[in-house]
Amino acid sequence: MAEAGVELLRSTNALGTVGISESFRVVPGLARAFASLRRRVAGSPPDAAVLIANDVFHVVLGRWLRARGVPTLSYFPPQVWIWRSLARVFAPSFDEILTSFPDEERVWRAAGASTTFVGHYLGDVLRPATEAERRHAREALGLPAGPLVAILPGSRELEVRRLTPVLLDAARLLHERDGMVRFVLPVADPAFAPRIEAEVARRGLGGVLGTTSSGHDALRAADLAILASGTASLEAALIGTPMVIAYRLAALTMGVVRSAIALGLIDSDTVGLPNLVLGRRAIPEHIQDRASGLALSAAAVRLLEDDSLLEEQRQALGEVSRLLFAGGSDARAAEAVLAAAERRPVRGAAFGGAIVREEGSGT
Repeated sequence: MAEAGVELLRSTNALGTVGISESFRVVPGLARAFASLRRRVAGSPPDAAVLIANDVFHVVLGRWLRARGVPTLSYFPPQVWIWRSLARVFAPSFDEILTSFPDEERVWRAAGASTTFVGHYLGDVLRPATEAERRHAREALGLPAGPLVAILPGSRELEVRRLTPVLLDAARLLHERDGMVRFVLPVADPAFAPRIEAEVARRGLGGVLGTTSSGHDALRAADLAILASGTASLEAALIGTPMVIAYRLAALTMGVVRSAIALGLIDSDTVGLPNLVLGRRAIPEHIQDRASGLALSAAAVRLLEDDSLLEEQRQALGEVSRLLFAGGSDARAAEAVLAAAERRPVRGAAFGGAIVREEGSGT
């Protein structure tokens, strides 16, 4: 958004968390962000607010904005596989919900929310990589021929800290089993590089693991990915790269999740976006104690050594791509935002806490 000309009032890169106890440390930062948004909105009310992800924070912010007459849209709304039981409680926080997944469209509509299915923007830009594209990606990354595994430990600081050692343990075991295997690891934020480099050196992987800034290039080049659940797993699915999914949450968070499952508030402990989109476990998942280097490397070996399993997973990934493609997702979302903004005199539009002003138009 910054590259597109958005004025960023406050960076939220350090405020992204998953979990309950994990969220405590970012509460002060979120409170400061909320206060600065209130001051800005009070002084210069926007014509529309677009609240992107950040589930609970934006449920609260949405109520506050709507109470002040600001048309409010939720783009990537609270995730229904977590919040399905509270959808009717959350729905009044938004005038319109822009949905990207078929299941969330059904859930939010049933909860009484006004919804617009826009599809997933990644479905417009990512397609299964051809063999030629895979070769080109490897050449661009300077990678040799032979088995290549992408390692993606996540984009949040806490994810990187928890998952990098586990994923690199899996890489070490894979390399010990087959010395021809090479690895590529996209670094989501330059600030993570020192930690990652230290973990790589600790496992003696310096000569067989390269880093890049492009997760898409790494996934196109790879035969297989071992990665954190989240957007990276969806990107891998759309690019057509078979994968093994890993995730670890704090014990308190996992305890709450398991209690919610027992009470019927959450369907299951499935975490991988491709599996959630499909409604079944087509991709192997390893969470909590099951997310160990030994378990992840064993799952990777099963896939790398069994072409039928790889092909079965590729077929499932193709289904994910079909379910998320709506055609022109960004344009559909933009049309919905403009429709909301035009209910009021045009003065500006707030996108996730940032004010957008087009030069010469005052919009």
